[in-house]
Amino acid sequence: MALASVYEHHQLAIKRIARSVFFITAAWGVVWSAQFFVSGNYYYRVNNQLNAWQSNPERVTASKVSDAITKIDSAISMFPDNALYYQMRGQLYEWQAFTANGTADSNKASMLNLAAANYQQSLLLRPLWPASWVGLASVKWKRNEVDDTFYQYMKKAIQVGPQDAIVHQFIVEFGLANYAARSPEYIKVIQPLKHHMNLGLINPHSREAIVQSIVNYNAEEPACRWMRLATYPVRKRIPNCITYK
Repeated sequence: MALASVYEHHQLAIKRIARSVFFITAAWGVVWSAQFFVSGNYYYRVNNQLNAWQSNPERVTASKVSDAITKIDSAISMFPDNALYYQMRGQLYEWQAFTANGTADSNKASMLNLAAANYQQSLLLRPLWPASWVGLASVKWKRNEVDDTFYQYMKKAIQVGPQDAIVHQFIVEFGLANYAARSPEYIKVIQPLKHHMNLGLINPHSREAIVQSIVNYNAEEPACRWMRLATYPVRKRIPNCITYK
């Protein structure tokens, strides 16, 4: 009887432990699901803002950027190993620097440093993410540091994301800016500019941004000339490139 009692007590203890483990696991699952839902909600809200700001920079305000950073900070606190969140926070710090025009240069530099640090952290978690390599190149450009390191970042972005919309957009923007400014850097980027303008006009995710860059820099004529060997669907997207006279 004593052995049976000990055995029964042992079985009851095992059952209690199993129930405790089950409830702890279930509770953790509920917490994780809640965090996933909240962080995902923050991500989509901030992502929608970033897309809107890209098309209409005049809508960006310091308070909107600060609010977006608070949201993505919360997402990172819940999922600190998510490379996408760091890449997104890097973009937000770039926008914060954009809204800091007119303030002390040190403040703007500090924001760009934070942007670069977040892109670096993103790449530590996901080294083959083209958006983060583009982000590092973007920060260098904003710092007026178009040097060998800048071109290394751009080259790496092209290597890991040769068909990525953000790569097309950045190279076209950089190339057209240097073309408009008659900068010597234009010579270095003319071939990538032509290549990624063509690909960017084909890609539905970058097409609108590429056309907007062409218009913003009044580059319809040279863009049409550069794309003279491109397909008709590409050329017709460039304003005033295809006529029916």
